[in-house]
Amino acid sequence: MIKVDSILDRLNEDAIVQTMILILPQYQVGNRVNCAVHFLRYMKLGEPTGERKDNGFVFLIVVEPDRIDVHYGVGLGLPALTATELTNLNRSAENLYQSTSNLDQALLTLVQGFDTVARNNYEPLISPTSLPGTNNSPQLPSTPLGILTICGQLCFGILLLLFMLWGARRGIRFNPSGFGSGRIGFPLGGGGGGSSSRGGSGSGRSGRGN
Repeated sequence: MIKVDSILDRLNEDAIVQTMILILPQYQVGNRVNCAVHFLRYMKLGEPTGERKDNGFVFLIVVEPDRIDVHYGVGLGLPALTATELTNLNRSAENLYQSTSNLDQALLTLVQGFDTVARNNYEPLISPTSLPGTNNSPQLPSTPLGILTICGQLCFGILLLLFMLWGARRGIRFNPSGFGSGRIGFPLGGGGGGSSSRGGSGSGRSGRGN
C-alpha cells in the first residue's frame, strides 16, 4: 500500500490524474461499472478548473471467492486514456491474482501499469516557480553598467547620511514626515537659535488634507 500510495501521490502532484482505489467483496456491489463511476463522482475526484479539469480516476476491485474483477471509472478530462489500454491493465491484474492469489501484488502491478499509461498520454503540469532548486530572489546585475548603478546609489546614500549628520551637529532640524517630498527646513540666520521654518506642519501631517 505504501508503494501504491507513492505512485498515485506523484501522479496527483504532477497534475496528471487524481486516483482512488475501491476494493469491495462481490456481495456489496450491484452494477460494477456504475459503482466505479458513482464512486468517482461521490469522492469529487479531479481538478475543478484549469487545464486538467475533471481528471479523476477510480479503480474498482471486486473480490470473488477465487478471483478478482477489475473495473474503472474515468473523468471526462482524461479522453486520451483509451478503453483498450485500461482494459489490458485490468486483465493483467486479474490474471496475476488468478495465478498467485496475492492481492497486494496484483494491486501494485495494476497501479504501476496505470502510471506508465497515464504518463505516456499526459505530461506533468509543473509551474516554473515550483521547480526544486529554483531561486526566485532578485538577481544582482552582472553587467558593468548595472554594477556602476548600484555603486552610485550606495555612494549617494552615504553622502546623504553624512549630510544629515553634519546638519545635526550644526543645529539643522529635519522634519522626518516631510522627508522624501523635498520638505527639509533650516533655521533662520543659519545659527542654532531663533525660530525655524520647517516644511510641513508641526504634527507631521503635511500633505494630508491641507
